[in-house]
Amino acid sequence: MTLNNSLITDLLPNGEDPSKRDLYIDGEFYLTVPYLFLLEQDLHVGDPFGEEEEERLLMAAQLTLSKEKAYQYLGYGDLSRKKLYEKLTRFGIEPKVAERTCEILEEQDLINDARLAAHLAERLYEGKHYGPKRILPELCQKGIPQELAKEAIEQLEREDKIHLAYWMEKKYRRFDLRDPKERQKVFQGLCRYGFSFDQINHILLDFSEEFE
Repeated sequence: MTLNNSLITDLLPNGEDPSKRDLYIDGEFYLTVPYLFLLEQDLHVGDPFGEEEEERLLMAAQLTLSKEKAYQYLGYGDLSRKKLYEKLTRFGIEPKVAERTCEILEEQDLINDARLAAHLAERLYEGKHYGPKRILPELCQKGIPQELAKEAIEQLEREDKIHLAYWMEKKYRRFDLRDPKERQKVFQGLCRYGFSFDQINHILLDFSEEFE
């Protein structure tokens, strides 16, 4: 339908859903929309209906769908703004609508990257015993901006030596640290868990002394 000098000629209750209205333009059925959309957009019988009104109405309809989908995704767990946006666009939501949805959910405090970063950083540090160098890419992979990820790590109450000792006891107790090859394997393993070279050298020195 070409919307040139068109008018809304009827808004009839939908036979299957009383919360919706069948919209007629110039006497022809156009689409079914929630009645709430019509109230929000202040559209009534006799009003002009051109491309601008069509875009507003379709935008409002997709925004409602997008918010419903976002609430559904968040029902499975917290998401960063970036990850929520990606999920919505993969679902088929237009980028500008997905962006607006994320803005609305931030205003509602349902997504909060700083809070999520702090929560994930603590869980990875205290729960998984990862060091800062391992936590940073893990947070970024979840869609947390790098600066927020770094701030979350800086705010941790860190006791890296305890976590290094955890890995030594859990995975590397059987290694002979007097053997250069064995020691190198332990060193590389601890690096993968995200600790600094100096911290690793100190813990290896402490554990080496136990063999003396």
